[in-house]
Amino acid sequence: MATLNGGATQAGCKRLAEELSRCSVADIIGFAERHAEALRLLDREMFGVLPVADMTGRDGGPLPQSADAFLFARCAVVAAGQAVGEGVFFDVGKFAP
Repeated sequence: MATLNGGATQAGCKRLAEELSRCSVADIIGFAERHAEALRLLDREMFGVLPVADMTGRDGGPLPQSADAFLFARCAVVAAGQAVGEGVFFDVGKFAP
């Protein structure tokens, strides 16, 4: 994930794909398994209930995350790197859908 330099930009994803294309099948599977595990660790209610936007004071309350938004937010945390991924467990506010 360090190849992404903290974000899933198009250029970073292309670099990651190129890097993975030079790996063995076993290494690619290992990467996919570690990635899935990182996403699974973030699949917690304390993150899933965070609103996408707080509309309080306008026409309503918090706008909840959809299933897709929650997955994309978890992917962004993983892409941001290990420090960010671990940091959200200490400060839930850093998990920003």
